[in-house]
Amino acid sequence: MGKYIYTYIENGQMYDKSPSLAELLAKEGLSCEKIVTGRIEYIKVKDFETQIKDAQWLVFTSKNAVAGFAYNMGKCELPAGVKIAVVGKKTQEALRTTCGLEADFVSLQAAGLELGKSLMNIAAGKVVYLCAEVTSGSLEEAMKDYGELIKIPVYRNEYVDTYAEYEMKDFIDVSGIAVTSGISGERIKWLIDKLGESGEVPVYSIGPACSKKLVEAGVKENRIIEACEHSYSGLVEAIKKSAGKPEA
Repeated sequence: MGKYIYTYIENGQMYDKSPSLAELLAKEGLSCEKIVTGRIEYIKVKDFETQIKDAQWLVFTSKNAVAGFAYNMGKCELPAGVKIAVVGKKTQEALRTTCGLEADFVSLQAAGLELGKSLMNIAAGKVVYLCAEVTSGSLEEAMKDYGELIKIPVYRNEYVDTYAEYEMKDFIDVSGIAVTSGISGERIKWLIDKLGESGEVPVYSIGPACSKKLVEAGVKENRIIEACEHSYSGLVEAIKKSAGKPEA
């Protein structure tokens, strides 16, 4: 069995006690190697407290957004009576660990589309979406008919030229590529193509938004294996199943 390439976005400022994808793969005896596809930079939002004033809901779809929110909050106070909605347990835990706050609503699936659909049924008033400078568009699509959705970018995923940094590496005996975000998939499309020349090396996607970006970038749908649970653990389970290893 060969090694697995996985995408990684560097973030040296955010505390995260959950296991990394590399740790989870190693625990299963799977050899892996990372490719850095981006670096997180937080955005200082002008008049942040004013922008979130009167919000009825604050919405987060990633741990990075939670960290970007904390970066901007400082000594600001939350709007009175505001509720918080997040995708999945990982973002919920990040909110608790980083900000000391509890989410009022956690989507069953860790996907912006599902959270957006749920908010269309339960939200009222001003909804503030704390997000990346460039998003997948899933939550916005689900809430396109909602009149009071305000987007506030609190972080950006800085571009890394993966071709320049990794093109000369020897990627032999690769059993698969684990892609942890849509933008990461776009940035390593050259490697996905390269590994497809000598055989259809599978591409493991962390979720629907990621899979959509991969297809839009030109990756064949029959090469994409999407994790049932949209998390690092779900990716590992998808890899194990594909590799013929027994499930936990």
